[in-house]
Amino acid sequence: MPMLTPSKVHIDAPLTNLTLAYLQSQDTFIADKVFPTVDVQKQSDKYYKYNQGDFNRSGQRKQLAPRTRPERVGMSLSNDNYFADVFGLATDFDEQTLANEDAALETRAMGAQMLTMNMLIDREKDFVTNFFSDNVWGTNWDGVAGAPSANEVRNWDDYTNSTPIVDVRNLSRTIKLKSGGFKPNTMVVSKAVRDVLVDHPDILARLNGGSTVNNPALITDAKLAEIFEVENFYILEAIENTAAEGAADVNAFIGGNDAMLCYTPSTVGLRTPAAGVTFAWNSLPGSSGAGLTVESFTGDFLRVEGIAEEIQVKMAYDMKIVGADLGGFINSVLA
Repeated sequence: MPMLTPSKVHIDAPLTNLTLAYLQSQDTFIADKVFPTVDVQKQSDKYYKYNQGDFNRSGQRKQLAPRTRPERVGMSLSNDNYFADVFGLATDFDEQTLANEDAALETRAMGAQMLTMNMLIDREKDFVTNFFSDNVWGTNWDGVAGAPSANEVRNWDDYTNSTPIVDVRNLSRTIKLKSGGFKPNTMVVSKAVRDVLVDHPDILARLNGGSTVNNPALITDAKLAEIFEVENFYILEAIENTAAEGAADVNAFIGGNDAMLCYTPSTVGLRTPAAGVTFAWNSLPGSSGAGLTVESFTGDFLRVEGIAEEIQVKMAYDMKIVGADLGGFINSVLA
C-alpha cells in the first residue's frame, strides 16, 4: 500500500532568510587608515613643500653689539604635484534574469558589493606598491639570517638571537634624526610578521604574568603598539584571489614579510608634515568620499542589448610619498 513520505509532501525551494556570500570585513583594509586622505577638486594640481633643514639649522646667530643688526637668514621652497588616476569595474544584469530572480538573492546589491570589494583589494595592493615596499623611503634596512651589519636586522623569526623591540627603537631613532625631529608614530606589518611577533620571547617578556610561548598571554594589537612605542599598529591581512575567473581559487595575504615605521598626522593641512598622503579626487559625479563612486545605469542604450541595469564602481586617487625622510622600511624581516 503506497504511503506518503517526507520527500513527497515537500518540494525543495531556496530559503528566503539565508544566502552565503564571502565578503571580507572592510575593517580588514588599511589603505585608507595609515595615511591621511586629502580631498582634491581637480584630477591634478601642485602643493608646496618647505625645506626641512631651514627650520633646524644651528650656528647662524651672532652676538649683537650696540646698534648692530641680527644676521639675516632665508627659507627655501619647492613644489610637487599629484595626479589621481581613475580606476573602474562594472557588472550588468539582463532583463529576463532579474525578472526571474528569487527575492533572497538580491543580485543587484551583491553585484555592487562584489565590485566594491574587488576595488578595495586592488587599492590595498596599490598601498603595498606605493608605501609598503623596499627602497621607497628615506631609510631602508634588510632582514638577514646571520649576524647583521649596518642597515640590517636579524630575522625576527629567529627567536633565540633576534631583537625586534631594539630594532624598531633603532629604526625610530634613525627616522627621527633624518626627519629633523619627528618620532614615528605608526607601525605597519604583514600578517606573517604579526603572527611571529606575538610568540617572540622579547614581546612575551614585556607582558605581565610570566607568559611563555607555551603559556602565552593575549597579545592585542594595542599592546603591540605600546611595546613598540607607537600610537598606531596596523596589520596587512586582507586576502586576494590571484586566480583567473573559472580557475581554482588561489588565496594569499596581501603584503610580504616586511615591516614599516613612519610618522603620520591624524589630519593634514597647512604646514603639516606627513610621510604619505592619498589624494582623493571627489569631484567625479556620485562620489561618496575617498574618491569612490557607485553608479547605476539604465536606459534604451542598454535595453537594445537586453541589459536591464549596469552597475559601475570607480575610484580616483593618487597614493604619494610626500615626506620620504619620515618613513623607514625593513625588507624581508622574516627568513
